[in-house]
Amino acid sequence: MPHRITIEGSAQAFSSQAGQSALDAMVGRPSALEVGCRSGGCGVCRVEVLHGDYHCGDMSAEQVSPECRAAGIALACRLYPGSDLHLRPLGRRPHGDGTPPSDIADLLSSLTRLARCTARPAAPGA
Repeated sequence: MPHRITIEGSAQAFSSQAGQSALDAMVGRPSALEVGCRSGGCGVCRVEVLHGDYHCGDMSAEQVSPECRAAGIALACRLYPGSDLHLRPLGRRPHGDGTPPSDIADLLSSLTRLARCTARPAAPGA
């Protein structure tokens, strides 16, 4: 049975088929939601379910903590409607302390070490 998916602040409505994620129901048509990795990890399609029944597949705990999940927050790529849904787009979860996610911080640190190792010494008399 198809379910209707609406996005807060938008006149858009989408129809999902049985077993189809909310995000897959929107792909290929203009949407208020961004599309990222589509595997539950990047958090780009993070939404709050304002109304409706659903179940979720596996999602990154970094993007959707257990507390957030209990409060109706999910990744649209892992959100499966059980009834009509009304969603609010949230996007990627910001880091509360202002630091970049650990994978980005590790990359920056590696690049900095590499730059130090390959830096040329100053020319004599410079």
